[in-house]
Amino acid sequence: MGRVLAAIVTVCMLLAPSAAHAHGALKSSAPAKNTKLTAVPKEIALVFNEPVELVFTRVELAGPDGKVSLAGLVFAGSDKRAVKAGIEGPLVAGPYTVTWQMAGADGHPIRGNFAFSVEAGASGLGTVSSAPGGGDSAVQAAAGTAGSGGAPGEGTARVHHDAQTFPDAGGFNAESPLYVVIRWLQFGAILIMTGAVAFHVFVLGLIRKKHGPDVPMLLPASQRAALVGLYAALFLAMVAVVRLLAQSYAMHAPGTGFAPALMWSMIGLTTWGWGWLLQVVATVVAITGFVLARRKRAEGWIIAAVGAVLGSFAPALSGHAAAAPALRPLAIMADGIHIIGASGWLGSLLVLLVAGIPAAMALDKDDRGQAVARLVNAFSPTALVFAGLTASTGVFAAWLHLESISALWQTDYGTMLFRKLVILSIVAGIGAWNFRYVKPRLGELEGVKKIKRSATFEVGVASVVLLITAILVATPPAMDQAGMVIESTTNDALAVP
Repeated sequence: MGRVLAAIVTVCMLLAPSAAHAHGALKSSAPAKNTKLTAVPKEIALVFNEPVELVFTRVELAGPDGKVSLAGLVFAGSDKRAVKAGIEGPLVAGPYTVTWQMAGADGHPIRGNFAFSVEAGASGLGTVSSAPGGGDSAVQAAAGTAGSGGAPGEGTARVHHDAQTFPDAGGFNAESPLYVVIRWLQFGAILIMTGAVAFHVFVLGLIRKKHGPDVPMLLPASQRAALVGLYAALFLAMVAVVRLLAQSYAMHAPGTGFAPALMWSMIGLTTWGWGWLLQVVATVVAITGFVLARRKRAEGWIIAAVGAVLGSFAPALSGHAAAAPALRPLAIMADGIHIIGASGWLGSLLVLLVAGIPAAMALDKDDRGQAVARLVNAFSPTALVFAGLTASTGVFAAWLHLESISALWQTDYGTMLFRKLVILSIVAGIGAWNFRYVKPRLGELEGVKKIKRSATFEVGVASVVLLITAILVATPPAMDQAGMVIESTTNDALAVP
């Protein structure tokens, strides 16, 4: 299986798009980088490679006399790829630095800066350059032949806070170890919550269909699975609160990260926030369903399934899929299916270990081996289907986000993805070992011990895959498109939360 997956990835990446897409980047600006101006600019205009979340965008202008006052940021085009800020303070001759931060739909900002200078004797020196919301000429200059796509003043929504206040560049951000752990816990909780539903619907459902509804193990296994799902959903609710606090702390200036008004704007005005809301709603629905299922209400599992499916699509709205410049709906759909596939494979394996096998071992001694064998025999075909979903959607994501096979070792994103593929192949290999050598020995208690040992090891390795995924989400690949070059330096492309 590992060889097959590697071959599929290799072939698809040979046919991959010519550019890697995972994070936003500055495409052009006016004034342009390193230009020497003979006329004082009226505004700062920035054009990015993807639509901008204005709530997360900041611009600062600093010159010989310190910071220069800027008007509030506004969109400068209908496609929301360009922003501008009128220069309100007077300018003098000398060097200037523009520092910016933006974020796309995935909520992962990129920060950078560039310099320009105003020549001595330039027209407009020492005067206020423009009123807020000035002309659109700078945007047209920044956009070049592409244009800004909008009329002057279009998209006048302003940022929800001081546009010239930046978080600490060297502080907490989405690549920080603590934030990685938060995402890892989030992914793990979703995997287990959805895995509990998959275990009940497919594994126990297959036993019910093949052996009838009166199998003694079915009800206790279902009840235990509901309890595992409930604990996972409750834990996911707590992680959601921590994740909101972490995102706000990373996004805003020191001392303002926990301000309720800022957090509410972040939730209601960004795609990242909508994804967070979807996760919260899905978690509440899932908790309700699992509680009803514990009370032996049949509709409980239907409600829990709805919550699990919704929750599986929430991470896509705060990941690379949401910021994909092309095929975005398909990217989001594939991400959600990828999580459902991983949950049905690895999440239900964990539920099999902590709920299914204990329920079987609670039966009479003579019935235990056969009950475990039924569980594993029902799990194997469903795991194969879900693993196929995981592999196929993973290949699509690699095709979408990587520029070539060489990106696997030439970019941080590619090398991290390669590590994930290697460890995932180990997980698949353990599953193949179980299927080939352990499964035929089931029916006796010795076989039960072997399947528990190997499956526990498989789940442990899978947790490492989840950890790498948590790192991968915040890892931007190098991007190099016609008309856009991103340099891997702290001055021109410093990735922050």
